Amino acid sequence: MKRFISRPAEFLAYHLNSWQKLMHDHKILEAARNRTLAMGGIFLLAFTVIGIRLVDVMILQGHSPETDSTITRVEQLLSKRADIIDRNGEILATHLVTGSVYANPKVIINPEEAALKIHKVIPELSYETLLKRLKSERGFIWIVRHISPRLQNEINNLGIPGVYLQRDERRVYPHGNLVSHVLGYCGIDNNGLGGVEQYFDARLRKDPATPLQLSIDMRVQHLVREELAQAIQTFSAEGANCIVMTGEGEILAMVSLPDFDPNLPNQNSIEATFNRNTLGVYECGSTFKIFNTAIALDSGRAKINSIYDASTPIKVGSKSITDFKGKNRPLEVREVFIYSSNIGSAKMALDFGSRIQREYFQKLGLLKTPKLELPEIAAPMLPQQWSEVATMTLSYGYGIAISPIMLVEAVRAVIKGYRKYPATVLKRVDDAALIAPEEHRIVSDKTAAAIRELMRLVVTEGTAKKADIPGYEVIGKTGTAHKNQGKRGYNTDRITSFVGAFPKDNPQYIVAVFLDSPKPTKETYGYATGGWNAAPTAGKIIARLASLMGVQPTENSAISDDYGLIPIRHTLTDSYED
Repeated sequence: MKRFISRPAEFLAYHLNSWQKLMHDHKILEAARNRTLAMGGIFLLAFTVIGIRLVDVMILQGHSPETDSTITRVEQLLSKRADIIDRNGEILATHLVTGSVYANPKVIINPEEAALKIHKVIPELSYETLLKRLKSERGFIWIVRHISPRLQNEINNLGIPGVYLQRDERRVYPHGNLVSHVLGYCGIDNNGLGGVEQYFDARLRKDPATPLQLSIDMRVQHLVREELAQAIQTFSAEGANCIVMTGEGEILAMVSLPDFDPNLPNQNSIEATFNRNTLGVYECGSTFKIFNTAIALDSGRAKINSIYDASTPIKVGSKSITDFKGKNRPLEVREVFIYSSNIGSAKMALDFGSRIQREYFQKLGLLKTPKLELPEIAAPMLPQQWSEVATMTLSYGYGIAISPIMLVEAVRAVIKGYRKYPATVLKRVDDAALIAPEEHRIVSDKTAAAIRELMRLVVTEGTAKKADIPGYEVIGKTGTAHKNQGKRGYNTDRITSFVGAFPKDNPQYIVAVFLDSPKPTKETYGYATGGWNAAPTAGKIIARLASLMGVQPTENSAISDDYGLIPIRHTLTDSYED
């Protein structure tokens, strides 16, 4: 200090230098602080912009009105459907909770990377297709539907922004093919696309807590399908179908073969999804003699012992109406029916005429599309002109094509004499809870009883002997008709059939069996007619059905080899066609 006092100049210079150094350091600190503030502001602005962009993408774009409506619609489509059960409570259709993957392409940052990651987890999904969809401008797209829990977990672990998991439901059919044509199936969005699934689509969605109960009895459905499958194999047929109905119109079984698996709706052929019982229309051949004879008796134009000359064919232009190995003599009405005479039936129809024939066909429901709770319903094919020739051919089932459900309904009306309840695939509630429907009289009780007696004779003495199940008084009629190819005429392939009921005096069950193009076998002695294939198939079904449903035998009987009942007595030959 003494030195600085002695040298004031040096002292001043020292302090000036210190001050300058201090000011320099202060400027450096100020500059650093300003730079820090500037960088902080820049980063804050950047994060603000990013945040705004995320809000725009995630909230504004991710939940645009278009996207919201799409998601809402999807949630509605995925709403639970009611179960479908049979008459005994057996589940026929239900839902299975699954998971599905969807995406919002507007949120996905790197579509190429996202598509590649998803493709590696699920190789079945094409990378190119995924990439194209993920680059779209839509706010919602499905990636994959109904995947396993393992795949759900793997997709979730990818952590791709904009790709999400959605709780989904899949319609499942525990019995597979067994009730396929009645149930129909659902699409990938659980919308009904066939059968009762389509017919009752709104009802199944509206009230998912209440099962839809059908009239189908799975036990009957199973035995019918089993016997039809065996008949196809035995007679090398192209297909077969059968309806089993109660006397009050409830359908216990409806089987059409080939059938399909409703769990795999996109993997079935058109032929397999075709319901032969409701969509198929066929010329039913001699089963129409049930209606022809009923009209003749009910209209008073013939009596049971009236005689029609079947000695010679009826000439119609260049063609003739003939009998297959006919008796070539005058026949009583009962013989016309039992021997299935086309000549006698045609002459019987000429007696009551076209007008009366048409009136009765109308009452029987043969001239209009039937009503049933299925969307697959075909209209009948009717003659273009109801001429005298048409009247004759209609008497034995040619010139008109109807579906099997129409045949069963019409036969039920004739043998009961009235129609109280329409055919249905729904189980009816207790009659006390119903307003009694109007009873529509079709034929008199006397006529109905006479037809039942004649149908019984066909089973005991005529073409349907192989459908006889002693103890149950089976009644029935067989039919054999060549396939109609339209303008190309008829071919050699045939549709054979049997329609019948039991017991005779109070028919509780009606059974109709159809075989498409059955082939003759050694056991049928070269015949391929309804009496040799449809009738025995129906007999096996009836034998099992009667036992299953606990129908009490009406006749004393012992055990037989074929059906567990007494041997069938053949009083006439099986030489005539039906």
